[in-house]
Amino acid sequence: MIRTLRTVRLKSGERLRVAAITAPAGRYARAIRRFLDHKGEPWLTHVERANRDDVDDLRTIYYVGLLERRIVGNVMIVGDGRAGILGHVFTDPAQRRKGICTHLMAAAVEDFRASGALAMSLGTGYDSPPYHIYAAFGFQGVEPGNGHMLFESQPGSLDRYFAPARTRVAEIRWEHWAGLSLLYMLPEADVLRSHAYGVIGPVGFEGGFLRFQTMRERLDARARVLVTAAGSVVGVALCQRDEHWPGPVYTLDVFSHPRFERRLAALLRAVPLPSGAKIQAWIDRPSSARSAALLAAGFHREAILKRQLHHGPGACDVLVFARAT
Repeated sequence: MIRTLRTVRLKSGERLRVAAITAPAGRYARAIRRFLDHKGEPWLTHVERANRDDVDDLRTIYYVGLLERRIVGNVMIVGDGRAGILGHVFTDPAQRRKGICTHLMAAAVEDFRASGALAMSLGTGYDSPPYHIYAAFGFQGVEPGNGHMLFESQPGSLDRYFAPARTRVAEIRWEHWAGLSLLYMLPEADVLRSHAYGVIGPVGFEGGFLRFQTMRERLDARARVLVTAAGSVVGVALCQRDEHWPGPVYTLDVFSHPRFERRLAALLRAVPLPSGAKIQAWIDRPSSARSAALLAAGFHREAILKRQLHHGPGACDVLVFARAT
């Protein structure tokens, strides 16, 4: 489906049609795939699956600029109606310096707000030209030196997304992608958030989720999320084979918003752990709630790696929990 949002005059004097194309993109699918071909994998896996309508209930919208029916710029937002990820911001090199990106960003942010969605994330180079472009549209960096940024539709929207609520455990699906990225990007929480995907501190899960989806069968991945009745993703537990070791050795990541740490034990109980395996969970010290949940799930503390994790001004210990199944 395509919606024309506006027609604008560029710095060159040309008139640009700004439109929103909702995947599956129909007759525009091939053009979008070609325009984003430089992204490579695993990014194109999502583009192709979205245009086959094979991404569960995930919403994918391409905000495109058209000159004479030809795509010359793109901004993409994926999400579930509450959370979003902004990505694939790209302008045809031959069409740059005309203001195309500015018009597409304005349309995308305006449409996101109008939809009633609460917050979205993105990742870029810290203090780079794109970083400052995104800041001009309301994105804020999560910490100094970090290129990951958060956007709130209204002041306090992120807090509303993570508001206290009843939860349920669900199998991970494509529509949880944007919510997981918001969760991992929390400015204040435990530091080591995912050992398997290298999420240390407030870092998005845009690329990590795609790697998980493309490798889940090969790595025998089992994952569950903790979601509220409104659909907010407030916790995650992910168990997959650790490729660094031969034999049945698995890594278990578990993480939640601080408000929902009391639900971690129930979340861990819901993960179908592999049989005949050694499972290890790596967390930063103290991570009191995660430690308690792992102990309640039959894990024992196997090792303390002194001053193993450097993040911010100092270093902290890493605790390794283990369980044989």
